[in-house]
Amino acid sequence: MLRTSHQDRRSVRPLTLQPGEVITGNVVNGLENRRASGKVRLVVVVDPTPQGHVLVAGLTSKALTARGEQRDELLDNSPWGWLGRSYIYGQRLTRLSRIDVGSHVGWVSERDADTLARVFGLDHDWSELCGEAA
Repeated sequence: MLRTSHQDRRSVRPLTLQPGEVITGNVVNGLENRRASGKVRLVVVVDPTPQGHVLVAGLTSKALTARGEQRDELLDNSPWGWLGRSYIYGQRLTRLSRIDVGSHVGWVSERDADTLARVFGLDHDWSELCGEAA
């Protein structure tokens, strides 16, 4: 279960699926588990345009990968209510089916948008789009 300080308020604002929006999503990891039905996780919308899908960056509370490598941290997570530290899950974006999109949680800060842009090789315009959506 995801626990945030704004648990009861996050569904008040409707989803917009704009770059930089933090949402819940049912993420399926079929590479590790072919019978996976998915797990609800916090994700950041990176590109909402692919037809039927949304490209997202997964978030986790674990600082290290299974190989012991340090993950990139998002530092401004308290405005959207995350209790604890948050890290970018991996170096690849995830395709999330629109049927697996959950609730609006919040927006990434400009600083975290810059971190996401650096990690995923997004151009500077992407970071500016995040500020427009909020």
